[in-house]
Formats: sequence, C-alpha cells, structure tokens
Amino acid sequence: MEDSALSATETQTQPEKYEYNAEVKQLLHILVYSLYTNREIFLRELVSNASDALDKVRHEELVNEKVLDRGKGLEIHIDFNEGDKILTISDNGIGLTHQEAIANLGTLGKSGSLEFIKKLTEEARKNINIIGQFGVGFYSAFMVGKELRVITKSYIPEEPALEWRSDGSGTFDILPSSRKNRGTTVEIHLKDDALEFAGKDKIKEVINKYSSFVAFPIFLAGKRINEVSALWARPKNELKKDDYAGFYKFLTNAGDDPMFHIHYSADAPIQIHALLYVPKKNFELAGFGKIAHGLGLFSKKISIQTECKDLLPDYLRFVRGVVDSEDLPLNVSRETIQENALFNKIKSNVVGKFLGHLQKMAESEKEEYLKFWKEYGRILKEGVHTDFANKDKLALLLRYNSSACKDVEELASLKEYVDRMPEGQKEIYYLCGANRKALEMSPHIEIFKKKKIEVLFLLEPLDEYLLGSLREFEGKPVKSIDQADLDLLKDLKDEEGAAKETIAEEAKLDKLLKHFKKVLGSKVSDVKESKRLSDSPCCVLSSDGASASIQKMMKLVNQDFESGPKLFELNPKHHLIKNLAEILETGKNTDAVDACCLQLFDNALMMDDLISNPREMVPRLNEMMEKSTDLILDKFGRGSIIITP
Repeated sequence: MEDSALSATETQTQPEKYEYNAEVKQLLHILVYSLYTNREIFLRELVSNASDALDKVRHEELVNEKVLDRGKGLEIHIDFNEGDKILTISDNGIGLTHQEAIANLGTLGKSGSLEFIKKLTEEARKNINIIGQFGVGFYSAFMVGKELRVITKSYIPEEPALEWRSDGSGTFDILPSSRKNRGTTVEIHLKDDALEFAGKDKIKEVINKYSSFVAFPIFLAGKRINEVSALWARPKNELKKDDYAGFYKFLTNAGDDPMFHIHYSADAPIQIHALLYVPKKNFELAGFGKIAHGLGLFSKKISIQTECKDLLPDYLRFVRGVVDSEDLPLNVSRETIQENALFNKIKSNVVGKFLGHLQKMAESEKEEYLKFWKEYGRILKEGVHTDFANKDKLALLLRYNSSACKDVEELASLKEYVDRMPEGQKEIYYLCGANRKALEMSPHIEIFKKKKIEVLFLLEPLDEYLLGSLREFEGKPVKSIDQADLDLLKDLKDEEGAAKETIAEEAKLDKLLKHFKKVLGSKVSDVKESKRLSDSPCCVLSSDGASASIQKMMKLVNQDFESGPKLFELNPKHHLIKNLAEILETGKNTDAVDACCLQLFDNALMMDDLISNPREMVPRLNEMMEKSTDLILDKFGRGSIIITP
C-alpha cells in the first residue's frame, strides 16, 4: 500500500498537549501493571479497527463525491522492524480529523467505566478481560508498547494530517503530519518483554488465529496472508460442494471431505451466519477418547474464540465450523460469555438449526441419516438426559434395533415403533443386553412374542439410563419389559396358532412354589407362578423394581454391590416344572428337586448376566450330570451301551 506517513517531529512544530480523562488513566494503569496474560489480542483489536475504517470509507465512496484517494484498493499492511523494535499496522481507510483524534484516542465514551474500574480488586484484575469489559481495543496496544504513535489523514480532502502520540503515562500529544494519503498508521514502539511481536512468525500466528477471514487483504511485510475468504458470509448460491469441502479441510486440517454441512443465515431475532460440519468419522469410536469440541466464534469475520465450547452442548461435540454474529460485541469478555443473554440466544439458534437439519435428513434421506447415526448416535443420545429443552426433538432422532427388525443392522425410530403398535398397547417396551441374539433368547420376551408386541433392543450400556430420562414418547410410557405391567397385555390377542399347553395341577404347583421358596431362602423375596413365560421354565425379577441392566451397571461401578432378593417365577406349562411338581408330590428324591431348584435359579440369573458366584453352581452341575448318567446306565443296563469313536 502506498503510504507517505511521516513523523510529525520532522516539522519541528510544538506539539499540543492533552490529558487523558480519568477513566482512561485508570484503564491504562491496569493495562500496564496488571500482568494481563493474553497480550496478543492487541493485534486482533488493531486489525479490527483497520477493517472498520476500510468499511467506513467504502460507504463514503458510495454516498460522497468528495473522498480523498477515491478508487484506491482497500488494504491493511503490517510491517515490523526488529532492530528498532517497532511494529506498524496501516490502512487506507477513513482516517481521523483533529477532533476525532481527541475524541476517539483520548477519552472513553462508555459511562460507568470509572466506577467499575474502582471496584476491581487485584484478584479480579488478573482474571478479567479488560479489553472485553470496556470495548477499548486501541488501548490494548499499551500492553506491548512503551509508546504509541498514530499518523492519520481523514478522507475529507481539506482536513490536515496529524500525528497522535503517547507513552500511556496520562497525557498525549497531537502534532501536524506531512502524510499525503488517506488512512491511519499505528506505530508501536515495543517494550523489551514484547519483542516477539517484532518478528514475522509471531505476527502471522496471531493474524491466522484471529483475523484470517477479514474481508480486506492483509499484507505482512508485503505478502498477503489472508487468502481464504469467510465462506460462511457468502450466499449459498455462489458456492459449490468443492468450496465447502476445501474450507472444511482448511478449518480442521482434515484429509477427507465432511459427512455433510449446514450453511444458513438468520436476521431475526438476531443476526447470524453459521457454517457447520460433521466429520465422516467419529474418533471416539476408534478409541481416541472424548472429542475436544468447540466452534469458531466470530463477530464481523473477526475471531472472538477459536474453540468456543459454550456454543454447543457436549452431546454435539463432534460438530465443527464457524458461527458469526454482528450483534455480538467483538470485545465480549471470555469470562462472562456464558452469562451473555445475546450469546445464549445464538447458542439456542445454532442448536435448534442443527437438530432441525438432522430431523429433515432422518425423514427425507434415511440412508444418509443412518450413516450419521451409526457414527454419532452414541454421543447424540446423551442429550436426552442433559438437554431438557430439546428432549422432544432428540427423541425423534433416536434409532434402535428391535424385535421387528430383520437383523441387527436394521434400525427403527420411536415414531415407527408407535405407528406399528397393535390396538390396545399402552406402553413402549425395551430390553437391554449385550447383543441381539442374547435378547431374542431372553425368557422375559416370551409373552411379548406371544402377543406380537415389538420390543426395542438396547445394545449399549447406557441406553437404558438415557432412555429412562425420556420417560415417555407421544404419551406412551417407556418401560423395560422386566418391569412391565402384564395386566396391560391381557386383553391383547395371542399370536395365531399358539399351542395350548397343559399346566401343572394347581395343588402340586402350589406345593412346589412353597418348597422352592424354602430352599432358596434369603435369595428370593417370593416364588410365584409366571404370566410372562411360554418356553422357558423360569425367570428372575428384581424385587426393588430395578431392571437387570441397571443392576449390572451398578455392579460395574461397585464390585461389592448386592442387588438383594429376587422374585422367582416358574412356568407351570414347562415340562421340567411339571416333572418337579410330580416328584415332590411323591415325597421321594426331594434332594434332586432341591438341586434342580438351585440350578434353575442360577440359570435364570445367568440369562440376565447376574450370576455372582459360579463356583457353587459347577460342582452341583457335575453331581447332577453324574446322577443322570447313572440313571441312564441303570435303565439300559451297565455294559449294554457301546460308545463308538
């Protein structure tokens, strides 16, 4: 950029001396002496000021005929002199008049600032974002500069150029300048502990971090360093798939394209431009641990936070991208951003748009949605428990395998489940387990098969806990099948062709139930006839209402956890139960009945993965097999059975 900025000292003119107002004095004292840790932010502020100046002069050129240097390319230039320890930021924007220099560089226009400054304790000063609190980005340069000089000339042709300079001690000088070109140059004479900002690498790092997407070219030592445009601020009809993919790779350093993107703008109730991406792969599934999340938060294409974790809830931590709002002050304090009401509206808007996009995808692009779900469903489900405001939206996005699915790969939504419910079914039922095959063999599911009722298969450890947070869907309570109220099923028709089986005689069965309860003792709260079994001889239920999967989870957390006595149910139609009732009635071989009772109880615990001490079971099984083989040999005659290889 052509720049003829000259130091006013060459003119040998006596400077005009001015004193800062009280608020600026207090502020400068804090900046200089409070050991502010994020000093690099001053460069973002000065580049932002330069960008604003260019925006203003561009507007003036549209509405005003008399603009100095009309038609010149609008640019920002950053240069440094390591030897003289000087950093300069220049623009050919709107410039300052004499009165504007006094008003803009010598006073604080924000009422109440002085009162606030006085209340700052030393501890607060260490933790607060000074710049963010007052919106005085220019003064942040005193964090790194022992002296500042501003050489400026207004866009108004007849206005003279001037130089403003100060060491931040409480006064500033204004002198004439021989600058000919419109614009402003900020010259920072660096402190000894800030000499890194007189080096190319550090400057480039800070610009890339905060100001990569400024709308105007930024040149560092003559070379442009912001080649990538702010894609999110451009109209969608101007962009192609390759544009989005290229920007995603630039933003994330990824080697592949994203799974999909969401690009939208909103004007009411707040102004937002957002570009969100979902990566193809979920690295949490690959064992890399929890994904570190955060969107880039921008205001007018200037970075406020590179990884703003507060923009999205944790269950959307896989989302990458950028959110820009001109309504959000550039200097919003990082420490108070969560309490910012406007920021919370932005967050609500972004979350709502993302979940809405997923719902549209689930309805109209089912295969693509299932690809997303298989990668990120495990994370998304966390929101059912943590995000009460969006619980209903998230419920529509849930997908589970079920007894109605043809295989483990097929998934169903809760809406599809409800639409398939037979007339009269009042609840949504699920069963938790390690895999589909094990769940299909569970004794608890038998009555649901018989009644042709679909059961959701929950195959991940936290599924029941998270689905329990939902409680209901479309007015239908969500229940584990081992906690289901079976009276609600009695009016539902059995599957056609179901076999009619005889049951053990009532008196004999009652005697067996009482005997089993005596044998099992404190292991059970009761032994009763089952209404849920058709193929299995028995099952166990928790007396305290906790499902088997919840008990297993508690056992994982606490190895000493004991679930308490069980409710033991027997199937009076099962051949084994009828045999045991007959044997017990004879009064003979009751030790065999006792052994079978203990083994059946352990078998039922094993079916629910609740067996705690298999060492007692194995010797019993060996003894029972030994006696069974003796009976076979006695029946056929020992030596009469020939075993061939």
